[in-house]
Amino acid sequence: MRPVLYIPVLAALIPIALVFGIQDDPERTNPISAEAEMLKPAILPVTQGFTLALTQDEAGRPAPLLVTNLSGAEISAIDLTEHGAENTKDLFGAMRDVGERQLAILFRQAQEPGNADLTQSYGFDGLLSVAGSGNRHVASGTNFVEHAEETQSQSVFNFPKFGQPTPPVTEVTHAPGVLLDYEVELCMLFDRSIATIDDFDEAEKGLFLCGDFTDRAVLSRMIDVDNFDSGSGFSDAKSGPDFFPTGGFLVVPNDWKSFVDNERIVTFRNGQLRQDARGGEMILDFRQLTERVLADATSTRFVYQGRAHTLIEDRRIARGQVLMSGTPEGVIFMPPSWRQMTRGIIRYLWSGAFLNGASGYEGVVNSFIRDELESKRFLQPDEQITYVSASMGTVSVTVVGDDGDATGLQTASSLRVEIEWNDPS
Repeated sequence: MRPVLYIPVLAALIPIALVFGIQDDPERTNPISAEAEMLKPAILPVTQGFTLALTQDEAGRPAPLLVTNLSGAEISAIDLTEHGAENTKDLFGAMRDVGERQLAILFRQAQEPGNADLTQSYGFDGLLSVAGSGNRHVASGTNFVEHAEETQSQSVFNFPKFGQPTPPVTEVTHAPGVLLDYEVELCMLFDRSIATIDDFDEAEKGLFLCGDFTDRAVLSRMIDVDNFDSGSGFSDAKSGPDFFPTGGFLVVPNDWKSFVDNERIVTFRNGQLRQDARGGEMILDFRQLTERVLADATSTRFVYQGRAHTLIEDRRIARGQVLMSGTPEGVIFMPPSWRQMTRGIIRYLWSGAFLNGASGYEGVVNSFIRDELESKRFLQPDEQITYVSASMGTVSVTVVGDDGDATGLQTASSLRVEIEWNDPS
């Protein structure tokens, strides 16, 4: 071949070399808008509502608690079974057993000198989930403006999330082939089933901190990018084992709207701030989400493990069923870059996948997942995810390998100092 003939060959190879030779930065992250002031978790003043928790007594029975103080990874709390409550996981029922007036008296007495014997100390690792034992929840997608922008979503949507809630100090498993992503959320429980918006208005409402883990590989393969509201892929991607870590505090505010609007929630990945928002940044508040959910009670478009489901059963949000807020900006997932898409097209053509009936879209998605697995940008074993809120406590999650092993783990107490002194600005 004459030297001059090499020129078009080289011209064709240079773009390919750029596409494959220059990888996307494995450290790249979504930008976040963080508040300048450090988050200092505290207990909601009793004039604004009650903070309840749940533990087990020496006999293994559930014991409802009234939380009176928070110090690092420990709380001071009053065992409500000593003041008229039953041994129950129903914290709304425990409130009724004791009475709001008596709860307020107990809280104030616990703040007075000389009443140290009224409370006991509990670590977060000794608290149970306040989310109950339900395994079907109502999740919300792209309900914060910035998160909608970073995932290129056009609207808020809902889908059913399946799985048992886990306690505030817990683990999540990283399995081969999984692109494990974090999300922090506010969650709401009701003291009754919600079949109408009047039920919502009349119900006692409790708020707690929660997380929502996602397998982005499953979601990337199954999602309908033209219609997120189809529900395709979301239940399967977000219903993995231990994908629903939940807090140890149930806050029952006097004014739920004001509480949610002002409540700040953040995510730390290995001590580094990655999400920071207030509930008031939600596009749809919990009342508006409830209206939307009730209006979408009969569609069976939601598929999970190959079976069609409605968003809720019997046209109502069941008592004990969790309503989730959606998450703010700062997740790990980023849509494929132009370089990743180009690599996908080249791999698709080079491999001859089109001869086997695979679409170009599938080729790009599979190539994107391959790139992300190799980059290890998503959560890996031994990582620590810590969700923190202004008034709803902390959730600490350790990522373990599929053999259950993790080394060099950071506990909730060891992360306390990092969180306390990490400057979000």
